[in-house]
Amino acid sequence: MSPAVDDLNKTEKTIRHTLDGFSYVLVPAPLYQEKDKEKYLDFLGLTDDKGVVCVDYIEIADIYNVYRAESENKVARHATSVLLENIIKENTERTDDARVYLNVKDQRFEMFILEGAKLLLYNTFRFKTKEDFLYFLLFSMEQLHLETETTPVYFLGMIEKDSQIVELVSRYIRDVRFKKEQL
Repeated sequence: MSPAVDDLNKTEKTIRHTLDGFSYVLVPAPLYQEKDKEKYLDFLGLTDDKGVVCVDYIEIADIYNVYRAESENKVARHATSVLLENIIKENTERTDDARVYLNVKDQRFEMFILEGAKLLLYNTFRFKTKEDFLYFLLFSMEQLHLETETTPVYFLGMIEKDSQIVELVSRYIRDVRFKKEQL
């Protein structure tokens, strides 16, 4: 057997799956109790008789993502866990500049607000109109005292640069950017 083929045979490959769904909640590690994992979803009204409760530990943020999946799968992670981990890694070198990330998905969006690599806010919002979208963004920024003139807002997910939402947000936010690569 040639050395190249032998190296291929020794290479361990892992295929990871990402799951995406509405039934999930982020719980800070100091508050998380394994025995209560189903209660976190129940508390937020995310009860569902289907599936099992799964948990991802996001070490870089010291947060647990509790979610429902069809079945327990050791090589799967929730899409929000992967995205949050990658956004924080991307911001590890930053120390104090706040950034807003908006992951747009079919009539809802996830908002991640970071100051450096520290997660200040995470929430999911459902919206019906572009004005709803703008309201949630501006209200969240106001609560954290973020300036619309200087705080960059990054769009990612299912949104086009020429969408009505982006056009409206651009009227109120000076620094609107798009994440080209998937995080």
